[in-house]
Amino acid sequence: MKIFLTGNLGYVGSVLHQRLENNNHDVTGCDINYFPKNWDNNLPDTNKILRKDIRDITKNDLIGFDAICHLAGLSNDPMGEINQSLTNEINFLETIRIAKLSKDAGIQRFIFSSSCSTYGLNEDIVDENSKVEPQTAYAKSKVNSEIELLKLKDSTFSPIILRNATVYGISPNLRLDLVINNLVGSAVSTGKIKLLSDGTAWRPLLHVEDMADAFIKCVEAPIEQVSGEIFNVGSNDDNVTVLEIAEKILKIIPNSKIEIAENSNKDNRSYRVNFDKINQKLGFKTKWNLDSGIKYIYEEMRKNNFSTDDFTNKKFFRLKYLIWLMEEKKINNKLELIK
Repeated sequence: MKIFLTGNLGYVGSVLHQRLENNNHDVTGCDINYFPKNWDNNLPDTNKILRKDIRDITKNDLIGFDAICHLAGLSNDPMGEINQSLTNEINFLETIRIAKLSKDAGIQRFIFSSSCSTYGLNEDIVDENSKVEPQTAYAKSKVNSEIELLKLKDSTFSPIILRNATVYGISPNLRLDLVINNLVGSAVSTGKIKLLSDGTAWRPLLHVEDMADAFIKCVEAPIEQVSGEIFNVGSNDDNVTVLEIAEKILKIIPNSKIEIAENSNKDNRSYRVNFDKINQKLGFKTKWNLDSGIKYIYEEMRKNNFSTDDFTNKKFFRLKYLIWLMEEKKINNKLELIK
């Protein structure tokens, strides 16, 4: 199958690109390439990458593809809050524009990377039929995108929504602004597992390779099984509190200790998620669990002599790096490349 993959040089995209090719799909990536290679050189073949801002994608870019996996966008809550109107433009308005172009270009499947953060603050265990309670600009952009994408469904166009749990794990384009990666990086480099909140918030967790495999399931499933569907992506066993994550890390990394920041507050994003639907409908099961995932991150960081300088390096933090790009006048305040 011919796949158009937005955000293919990113944290998840670089993993998904490789795994799609390993499954014999013909993949063309599209990425503005804000962020440098920061962990290894196992990034996708540059000959199959359209180096373009998604705001500049045209219908001609999309002709001839069977499916689009749409990952590109402003990627987490803190970055979303710095400019809410820009988050709305890139994550919502551009998603719908590209979806409409895809439909016009004859692409049948549009697989959208949404988030379990759409559930926001929920006391109960939530599933795909539960009310969403987005707490941030990022989560609101995902909810709005879902609503409008599903309106585009017809006999020729099949939107598919993947609400991914909080992702973690090693990637060629590593991020440390994700809870598990951040806490392991802190423990390896400083010996301290530093919690910025009180640790009571619930999170569902998902390994980056498992997230990629969920996309592949939706690419390869019979269209009638996935068209117009919303799937939570993760494992029921990996709903844990942030403090429980810290305690797991404590057991795996020698000579580490948990440190809770003074005046730490309760995180208003807390949710536990049911993942039965994707398992029952598509046979999706995660291959990683938190213990094996944390252990592997730890081993890779040790192998790469991960240091305190690494842990504070802007290249691992999306918001820090974008601010640096603006300060260096490589991008403008709309995050457009300055030529």
